Amino acid sequence: MRTYSRFFSLVVVGVVALAGLVVPANAQDTHGDMRHLHGVVEAAATGRPIRDAEVVVSWGTRTVRQRTDGNGRFDLRDLPASTVMLRVRALGFAPNAREVELRSADRLLTVHLEPATTLLQEVAVRADTLGERLARVAATSTLDAQALAATRGQTLGETIKNLPGVSVIQFGPSIAKPVIRGLNSQRVLVMNGGLRQEDQQWGTEHAPNIDSFEADAVTVVRGAATVLYGADALGGVVRVDRAALPDTGSLRGSVALNAFSNSRQGAASIGVEGADLSLPGLGTTGYRLRLTSRMAGNGAAPDYYLSNTGFRELNGSLALGIRRSWGRAELSFSRFATELGVLRQAHVGNADDLQRAMTMAPRDSAFTYDIGRPNQRVAHSTMQLRTVRDFANDARLEVVYGLQYNHRREYDNHGPLRFRNEPAFNLKLFSNSLDVRYTHARYKGWRGTVGTSALAQGNQTLGKAFLIPGYNLWQGAVYAQEELGLGRLSILTGLRGDLISQSTIAFGDVGIRSPAGTTSWRNMAGSLGAAYLLRDGLDVAVRVARAWRPPTVNERYAQGVHHGTAQYELGDSALDPEVSLGVESTVRYRGRTVQMEAAAYSNTVSGFIYLQPTQPVQTIRGAFPGFRYAQADARLRGLELSSSYTPVSRLQFSANGTLVRGTRRATGEALYDMPADRINVSARFMGSRRVLGEWFVGTGALLVRQQDGVPAGTVYTLPTAGYALLQLEAGTRAIHMLGRTADVSVSVNNALDSRYRDYLSRYRLFVNDAGRDVVVRLTMPF
Repeated sequence: MRTYSRFFSLVVVGVVALAGLVVPANAQDTHGDMRHLHGVVEAAATGRPIRDAEVVVSWGTRTVRQRTDGNGRFDLRDLPASTVMLRVRALGFAPNAREVELRSADRLLTVHLEPATTLLQEVAVRADTLGERLARVAATSTLDAQALAATRGQTLGETIKNLPGVSVIQFGPSIAKPVIRGLNSQRVLVMNGGLRQEDQQWGTEHAPNIDSFEADAVTVVRGAATVLYGADALGGVVRVDRAALPDTGSLRGSVALNAFSNSRQGAASIGVEGADLSLPGLGTTGYRLRLTSRMAGNGAAPDYYLSNTGFRELNGSLALGIRRSWGRAELSFSRFATELGVLRQAHVGNADDLQRAMTMAPRDSAFTYDIGRPNQRVAHSTMQLRTVRDFANDARLEVVYGLQYNHRREYDNHGPLRFRNEPAFNLKLFSNSLDVRYTHARYKGWRGTVGTSALAQGNQTLGKAFLIPGYNLWQGAVYAQEELGLGRLSILTGLRGDLISQSTIAFGDVGIRSPAGTTSWRNMAGSLGAAYLLRDGLDVAVRVARAWRPPTVNERYAQGVHHGTAQYELGDSALDPEVSLGVESTVRYRGRTVQMEAAAYSNTVSGFIYLQPTQPVQTIRGAFPGFRYAQADARLRGLELSSSYTPVSRLQFSANGTLVRGTRRATGEALYDMPADRINVSARFMGSRRVLGEWFVGTGALLVRQQDGVPAGTVYTLPTAGYALLQLEAGTRAIHMLGRTADVSVSVNNALDSRYRDYLSRYRLFVNDAGRDVVVRLTMPF
């Protein structure tokens, strides 16, 4: 414990010391005032911003270049007060070149690119083009590499929780599971590098086993995205994209160090890549290698530590890839491994202890890095092989094979296994998946994708205690998505058919109702949407989508204590599939100083499956809040808003808000676990100096309204009070340290150390949420 506490201190001191070694940047070789050229790159036909376009400015013998961000924006500073040449190019568009006069003032430009009929092989694009087409009619939000840098070292849920329409189910400092438009778990899919993540995501405390340092961009598609990603994507999709493997250049890399004061967490990640590797039979090969470690002790609420909430994490990945005239191929391996404690205050001996734990403030526990009982140990290994074959007229064939192995062990705090190194739950999940999709050339204005996918999955239940049975799952699907561009109007439609078979394996212990049997389901999903460009920068979109999903094994057969959630769960084998029909509309405006997106939706879900609270259950492992799976017809409606205002280039104001209402259709009664209304507001002041680099300071606030949409007659007293949290930040990008360029930032979460309990926190019955957290981040290339 002392060693790691010293490590935390050394990281903080090291960052401060490095900041003191700042050296001036090289002087410009031009004379006179420096100019600023910024703007946005858009598609001429639709006005959509073009991400990852290459922007090159040259004058004399000098050249600077930059890639546009997720909003199509570029920002080039320290340019000469003269005439410069601007060149812009992007995959699928004709290059644009022009002279720009900077003698008298800075310039703000909008660059329109026309569609091209040739494939520009040399431009590397990391975005999923299928997802980009979906983004024209669906509500989407993207965090690019620069935005992700502000949350490095946190979970995927924490990374995206401030986006409109998104919230999280929180389990202390180590687990945060995404919730999109009031839907979570199996209704929200996570695509990791083009592969659907299969890691027992049915448990509310089973967060995606993904190393956040791997991500180069994260895109959230809000609303059903069933056609491309899976029939069960009722809530939406979280797409984690990785940077394209390099095809030129020698070894290079970066190291990132993070320190968190609240749990005294230290995180370190080192990544290297290059394209100078020569392999027999393959020739020049690109490569990327990353190793990440995180370690944290007990998290802290404002008045006490959260006992046994530390965690350890060690992740690694290796990717190899080739790019040839026919296309590209990539082979990647990754392993995510974590051990994390489960809040001890939520595991008690009897009903009286449970009542005291839910009604009285917990006794303070000393800080420690030790992880005791109960705890979880999770390892997730992935192998992925992806090939893309390019054809004429921008047609392509993509084949993705994935092999995933998830091993979850949960250790008991009570009962006969308390003092034995033997897991109560021991679950092994094996997944083989194959996706084949063909994107055809444009034909009579239509361009689209047809594909097929298959999944074979098996789960072994090997622990001494029972929660779910072993099972085998087979799934096959065919789908097609087509887009038609008619000037200002874009139409996107798609259809998907799935066949799913689930076979459970009998569990023989007395008192367990888990028979063997096979159940099959088949159904159709689809969507139809249209986007119309009213004028430059302003467009509207409308979409209708149908989705469905069968009940999962845990929803049908759960019977026992779920240690991670500290609750007793009981399934219902008679549950029917969920079927949703939703309609949404989106308005987007992108001006020079103002950007705004507003979305409204209404989603009707037949057979909505949820956890119904019941009376506490006494077991040999202690007393636990009781829950059973139930079903009702439901309606979810909501509004989402995101906006930014940039009155001058150095000042930006942002705000986004989310409102969700989930009710039973028959009675109008509120559903359980619907997110409370919330709004995020922030302001950031930016600048650029040769010594300080591209610096920024900012402040923000998260405002959460009281949750008054709680079902009547709830067994447990739930926290519903609203709260406000203050956030602070400061940092710099591209600062020169030790002859290198680095990024340094400091942020303060819950700066006023406010006491609060979020309605979606799974520890809400027992403890307050986390208090003040000072985070220091350093990233340096080498």
